[in-house]
Amino acid sequence: MKKAIAILAVLACFAFAGEVLSGGSDMIKFKGYATFRWTMFGAEDYNPGSTMSTYSYIQWCPRLNEYVDGAISATVTTPGDADIRVDCANLNLHFTENFTLTGGQFKVPFGYAYTRSGGSMYFGDRSALVDGNNFDDFDDFGGKDISTMLTAEFAPVTVDLALSNGNGMNASADDQDMNKQFTARVVADPTDWLEIGGSVAMIGHADLDSTEVLDESWNATGMDFFAVANYPVSPTGDLVFVGEYMMLGAQDNYDDAEDGSRMSVMAGYDVDLDGDVFLAIMPALRYDMVTPIDVTGEAVDNGISRIDFCLNIDLFSQYNTLQIGARNYGSENENVDGHTDMYANWRMNF
Repeated sequence: MKKAIAILAVLACFAFAGEVLSGGSDMIKFKGYATFRWTMFGAEDYNPGSTMSTYSYIQWCPRLNEYVDGAISATVTTPGDADIRVDCANLNLHFTENFTLTGGQFKVPFGYAYTRSGGSMYFGDRSALVDGNNFDDFDDFGGKDISTMLTAEFAPVTVDLALSNGNGMNASADDQDMNKQFTARVVADPTDWLEIGGSVAMIGHADLDSTEVLDESWNATGMDFFAVANYPVSPTGDLVFVGEYMMLGAQDNYDDAEDGSRMSVMAGYDVDLDGDVFLAIMPALRYDMVTPIDVTGEAVDNGISRIDFCLNIDLFSQYNTLQIGARNYGSENENVDGHTDMYANWRMNF
């Protein structure tokens, strides 16, 4: 615990230094967020019944000039070993105002629920669409990876083309594990309040005969579509909507394999209170459904569902948010009991 406190203190000092000094040097800029969370678990006989945890994310954004910049981010989670974990590290080369080349480890442009900033979420947890604890299907197509990406921006359309190792975070490619991935994403902002987009990810594995058993080649394709709306319905209130649908393909070397699918729908109402303490309030409701990839062709009743509710309250500042919420866990498997966890999550962005 002492080690965790020391690390958080160092991060806070760096963040404060970045805030004070960023006006004098583009090489000293920091941003991120920190959370403190209390969770009460609803599963029967769950021990412990409740717990407290912290999560901190800090990113250094050095900028050499108008053509070259970068980003290095790290995370600290407690309970845990409290070590600083390098999350992303990449360099950006801006050829023109329309074209950027990015190289390093960063989020593959697949899955809106994963690529959006953690400091902007309306719930304490990310959507079940990208939760690897449910099924690891998404990790085969999205997540973080060592990649190179070309971004083209021609308003209102942005196109990302990425080539990745395909082995995930902090993993290199070698002769025993060659899973190169190509990902393409197109995002359009036709109006000030609407964003729509789609991605396709193609992964594959070449023939490997360096072992006693031939590892035959295979391919798989995943697709993702999303829409995000922040529609002003009054001078002080916006209707917020997020919808996303994924189709995750099974490896083509399984004869009876069935593709997986994932769906998420979220709605909320963001109200500006314009008070001294309570600046804004936003109730939000989200429904997720996950059907995993099946390589046997025999799986039945293996889907899961999640229902999230959260009340977001901005206190004193738009960067300081109290989130009071709950998540209901459901399963198509009648042998799995559903339950509901409740939480209070304090998030501060900087």
